[in-house]
Amino acid sequence: MKTIMKFWHKSAVIAVLFLLILSACGTVERPSKPSASGRAGELLAVMEPRLWDGKTGNTFQEVFRAAIPTLNQPEPLFNTIFIPRREFSKIFETHRHIFFIDLDASLSAPSIEITRDVWAYPQLVVRVTAPDEETVVRILRNNAQTFYDRFIAVEYLRLENAYRRMLQHSSHRSVKDAFGIDMAIPEGYFVAVEGENFIWLRKTATREEFDQAVMIWTLDYTDPAIDFNEDVIWARRDSITKKYIPGQMPGSYMTTYNQPDLKLRPVFREVDFNGKYAIEARSLWRLHGDFMGGPFVNYTFVDENTNRLFMLDGWVFAPGRDKRDFLRQVEAIIWSTRFPKEKEEQEITDLG
Repeated sequence: MKTIMKFWHKSAVIAVLFLLILSACGTVERPSKPSASGRAGELLAVMEPRLWDGKTGNTFQEVFRAAIPTLNQPEPLFNTIFIPRREFSKIFETHRHIFFIDLDASLSAPSIEITRDVWAYPQLVVRVTAPDEETVVRILRNNAQTFYDRFIAVEYLRLENAYRRMLQHSSHRSVKDAFGIDMAIPEGYFVAVEGENFIWLRKTATREEFDQAVMIWTLDYTDPAIDFNEDVIWARRDSITKKYIPGQMPGSYMTTYNQPDLKLRPVFREVDFNGKYAIEARSLWRLHGDFMGGPFVNYTFVDENTNRLFMLDGWVFAPGRDKRDFLRQVEAIIWSTRFPKEKEEQEITDLG
């Protein structure tokens, strides 16, 4: 597939150009280390105070505290916490996300090390060592998406591990029976609607306006030029939510801002979804004929074993509240998806 080949070629070029030295661990047997600490979305920035107070710190904040573009209100990618290099001690070693920056004028080239589970599990530690601040700034800007994806993957893993300890067995079984996939669906989620090749999983609150949801639907995979076309993905989401996701008002239903006077195009990008080529789409949903709305994320990929196109979608409704972490909780459920063969390989890998 031309589009897929372009994606992988682009990824390889980026890795060669920007990740000058990359030391990363894949999924391995869980180490006998303490559980990682830290609140959701926290990132420790460890460097000398003079760096934090200068252009290195400013760029770090620009990169990691940038507003997430597809939420209802401005929320940062991460909550950054500065730790002076001399004050970094064992009390901070178990934090889930740690980013070290050091200068060494004797270096002829910078280095980037990305390492999993150094002091705790699950954990990601990034170390950037460069000869000058200009190089650090360039590395931060050129590799922003890579760093973000690596840190957020650990965030998803933390949530998935928690979800698998408190599975909602009925919903988990319904999804497995319908689609043949293993998904870490935690307590609180129930099957709200089940249709042809479709399931809507929902979690609601009884005393406040709150809703988290995951949708799964499949169809025959036909042509990459069609099935991975951004406009087709957008239109299919609107079609399926109109059919299956009603609002409280008569005639209302979920849609996106895709009308001539209300167009808000989703942000699309190509991603590696658990080893599968996928298109990620992010934007805002709304209820046609009502006044509800919020952020959503959508993943489209192919299961090669069954030649089925999967579309996994998650959204949040939480008026008056920050939504970043609620949406990431939904994303973690989606990213926990495993197919039978993949799950078996994962278990073998975990056993060493």
